[in-house]
Amino acid sequence: MSDAQHNPYEDATAAYDRGHLNKAFQGFLAGAQAGDVDCMAMVAVMYGAGEGVRIDLAQSIEWDKKAIAAGSELAFLNIGISYRCMGDMVSAKRWFLRALDAGDAEAALQLAKLYMVSELEADTVRKYLQMALDSAKALDETKLEARQLLALGAAQPGKR
Repeated sequence: MSDAQHNPYEDATAAYDRGHLNKAFQGFLAGAQAGDVDCMAMVAVMYGAGEGVRIDLAQSIEWDKKAIAAGSELAFLNIGISYRCMGDMVSAKRWFLRALDAGDAEAALQLAKLYMVSELEADTVRKYLQMALDSAKALDETKLEARQLLALGAAQPGKR
């Protein structure tokens, strides 16, 4: 395959997997600017995590919104995380709910964490943690964290 036939997302992902984050970011950015929705989502993730570029939550949100406008449902979770990091819990909750509606089990865990700020929300926390545990789509790490939070009594009044 010649260089002109390479898939920008696959090339950037290969660089990312090798730990070449600057190269990966540049590759994802080039693909994103060319309209690749998966590249848009990865640019947002990398801006949010500071991988290959300085953390810039505003840029992360901007690229997530572009990815969402291009049809990505995967960007719902990341944009929620970015808003949470910025302290905008109302927007974070809205995007986590959209991610959950789209079938993203990680969103249930993130919603549980949002509600853990009040002992009055113990039932809601338990509900979301159980949703994460019950999801066939949930990553092992997501289920492990949900189990740990339940075991620690995170959703029980007075047990944090």
